[in-house]
Parts: sequence; structure tokens; C-alpha cells
Amino acid sequence: MNEQITLTVFTDPMMGLSYESQPLLDALKEKYGSRLVIEYRMAILVRDVSDFMTAEERALPPEIGIPRYNQRLAGIYKSEEPIGSLPMNMEGFHLFDPQHRSSQPLCLAYHAARLAAPDKAEQFLINLRAATVLQNRPTTHRDVILEIVNETGIDEAAFIDHFLNGSADAALEEDQRFAQRLGIRALPAYLLSYQGRRWILPFITYLSRFSSAIDRLTENRARRD
Repeated sequence: MNEQITLTVFTDPMMGLSYESQPLLDALKEKYGSRLVIEYRMAILVRDVSDFMTAEERALPPEIGIPRYNQRLAGIYKSEEPIGSLPMNMEGFHLFDPQHRSSQPLCLAYHAARLAAPDKAEQFLINLRAATVLQNRPTTHRDVILEIVNETGIDEAAFIDHFLNGSADAALEEDQRFAQRLGIRALPAYLLSYQGRRWILPFITYLSRFSSAIDRLTENRARRD
């Protein structure tokens, strides 16, 4: 009997909430050990920054309106800081600009890293998140992404190949289709899978709530034992 529990995390590397969820994921790994497998699905949070800008911000020239949005977004990030007790640095936050308007490059980068170095993909994701909200680096820029690739110890040539040859795009498109089939509309979201059964959970902050969900999902097996 397969006792493996799969936790699928729907996320975007730019998300402060996903960055703040790392202590929770680490605690789940410690509690369930090898029985729990965590996988990540990329859901593009910002397809174009104008979708999240106010009417006043959109009315301004992009070189003025987008920095104002960045400033407002920085305030949202700071409000999330207590959730996981991880620090954030929002001083001069400048993730988006007129030439870099989407978080899609970050999502593509995760898959390129996963395809190039599967054993380092999760650490790359952690590093990418930290670079975005702790180190305050513009991770929408390809040169910054490549810096993080090298810092993670991933072969740059292999990463670039997957980033450009369509394989990362195909993986990201499959993530989008999977999220749509499940009706995922808010991020981060979590899918627990166990012996053919599934349970979708929205954003959760407490280990006890997650553990309770896992216990309920696996309770039929526990009763048989």
C-alpha cells in the first residue's frame, strides 16, 4: 500500500505569502519525513502589472505609475511579514518597471531550473523568493535570474537551454491547465493527494490546521490499520 502523501503547492516565486510559508513547509517535512512529497506548480500571479494597478496609477506614464504600484505592493508585503515571522526588505522595492511588467519570467525560471537540475529546484525557488522580498533584487530581470542560477549551483548553459527552447514554457502551460481544472483562483493554494483522494486547501498559516487536514485525508487507512 502506497503511504505517500503528496502536497502540491500552487505559487508564484514573487509572492510574499509563499516566502512566509517556508517555515510551515519545513515543519511539515520534519513531521512527516519521507512520507510527504512536496511539489510545486507555478501559477502566474502578475501577467501584466497594469492588471493590479489602480486607475490613478494606470493614468500616469508607466515610468511613474509602475514605481508607485511597486511602493504600494511593498506595503502589502510588509503587512504579510508577521505571518511566517520571516523578514522582508522593501526599501526601494523595484520588482516591476516599464520593460519588466510580468512575473512570468520567475515562473519560467523555476521550471528551467527543475529541468536542468531537479535536485536543486526547490533550493532555487527558495533563493528566488529570498532575492525578491528579502534581498530586494529585481528578479523579473533575466540577468538577475541568472545570478541566482549560479548562486544555487545550477549549470547556467543547461538552465538557459530549458528557459529558451520551449520546455519550461510547456511545463508552465501544463501548470496553468492543471490549476484551471482544479478551479484554483487564489494563491498560494495547496492540494493534498493520498491514495487517489484529493483535498484542496486555501492559504493556511498553522501547522496544526495542515496536520488536521492530512489526518482527515488519511483517516480511512489509519482505521484499517
